[in-house]
Amino acid sequence: MKFLSCFRRPLEDPERPLLNDGYQAGCVFCTVSKDNGFAVEYEDEELIVFRDRWPRALEHLLVIPRRHTVSTVHELTAADIPFIERMAARARSLRPGNDVKLGFHIPPMSSVHHLHMHVLVPPFTLLGKVQYPVRMGEDGGKKWTWFVTPSQVVSILENGGTIGLKARAGKKA
Repeated sequence: MKFLSCFRRPLEDPERPLLNDGYQAGCVFCTVSKDNGFAVEYEDEELIVFRDRWPRALEHLLVIPRRHTVSTVHELTAADIPFIERMAARARSLRPGNDVKLGFHIPPMSSVHHLHMHVLVPPFTLLGKVQYPVRMGEDGGKKWTWFVTPSQVVSILENGGTIGLKARAGKKA
């Protein structure tokens, strides 16, 4: 199924077509550029930041790695923490403010399987309020939800967990 070609498959899988090192055929985010019609606001050798085509808030940006090395937050490990922190720092530098919401959808709620962080500046649309819920536990960790903040991702990974719908900071999923 071509429309699912962006799902990560093992490297030895012959059905996993790569365009070049770090680019996966069929992945819309692997083709992000101004030339391809994306409203790119920032790019460097590691990250690209662009406006979401279907904004769910007054401003809705996406921060993606330039290379397709991870498809979803579920695949992240503790080794990815510095990268997640750089993604969040770039987002905060572009859209500072305490009311700005940063986060990732957790599969199966991810629509594009190329790691991407949402940057949402209120006010939110009605659908935006439903699609991007942040639930904090008493300990600052994540409660059951399909949206996770960068700080929740870091906390879960630091404590040996994996990111999932039920993952909580400090506990393995």
